Amino acid sequence: MKVKDYSYETFPRYTMEIEGALELKGNKENLRCRMYDIEYQPGCIIRFLFPNTILDEERKYPLVVHVQGSGWYHQDMSDHIFDFMPIVKAGFAYAIVQYHGAPDKKYPTQVNDVLKAIEFLKENYQNYPIDFKNVFLSGDSSGGHIALLVALQNNYSFKGIIDLYGITNFMTFNDWYSKYDWYEKENLSDFLGSLDEELLIEVSPMTYLKENMKLPPFLILHGDKDHVVPITQSIELYEKLKEYHYEVTFGRVHDADHGRSIFYNEDVYHTIITFLKKHKQD
Repeated sequence: MKVKDYSYETFPRYTMEIEGALELKGNKENLRCRMYDIEYQPGCIIRFLFPNTILDEERKYPLVVHVQGSGWYHQDMSDHIFDFMPIVKAGFAYAIVQYHGAPDKKYPTQVNDVLKAIEFLKENYQNYPIDFKNVFLSGDSSGGHIALLVALQNNYSFKGIIDLYGITNFMTFNDWYSKYDWYEKENLSDFLGSLDEELLIEVSPMTYLKENMKLPPFLILHGDKDHVVPITQSIELYEKLKEYHYEVTFGRVHDADHGRSIFYNEDVYHTIITFLKKHKQD
C-alpha cells in the first residue's frame, strides 16, 4: 500500500471479517493518564498527570496543583499517581509538587518551594495542555498543611481549595485521639527546628483565616478513623469557614484512616470531581 500522511480520522479502518475473532468496541471518548516530570528548581520536580486522547491533542485541561504529603520529609512522588487517575480520566490535569524535605530544609522552605512551583506554572503553562484560567490548589496531610498556608497567606486566584486530611492548628492538635503526641514526635521539630509556641502559631493555617477575605470555595475531606491527623483538625477549619460565611463542603469518610485504600474510593472521587466541575470556569 502507498504510504500517505494519514490523520487518525482519515486512516482506513480494517473492516473485513476475521473468523473466530472477538469484536470489541473502542471508546473514542476514553481518556488515559500520562505522566511527565519537569524540574522547576534544582532538586525539586513537578510531576504532571495529563489526560490523553488520540483525538484531541490540542485540548487544554483544568489544573489541580497538588502538594504531596510526607510528614514534611522527602516525598514519595509516586504515592498518589494511581489514587488520582480516576480524576485525571474525568478531564483534569494534576501538577504534583515536590518540596525540599526536613530535616535538611526547615520551614518556610516548603511553603516557598510551592510558591516557586506556582510561579513556574504561571510562566510556562503555554507549553503544556493546561487551562490556566482554571487552577485549583490541593494537598494531603502535611501537603494539605502547606497548601492551606499558601491559600490563606497569598493572593492567588484559585478556583477552589481541596484539603485532604491536612493539619490546620498545632495548638489543638492533641485535643483528639491520635497515634502520636506531636510534641514528642520528631516530625514537627525536624520541620520547624523548635517547638516554640509562637512558631507553632505562625505555622498553623487557622492563624490566617479571617473574615472578609477573598477566598475560593473549599472542599475538606477526612477519614473518621485517621490515626495520624485527628479529624477534629478538619472540623475546626470547616466550622470556622462556615462561621465566616465562606463556601465550604466537608466530607467525613466513614472508617477511613490517613488516606489509603478505604479513603480513596468511588464516593471520594465523585465528590472531588463534582467540586472541580462545579467551580471551573467554562
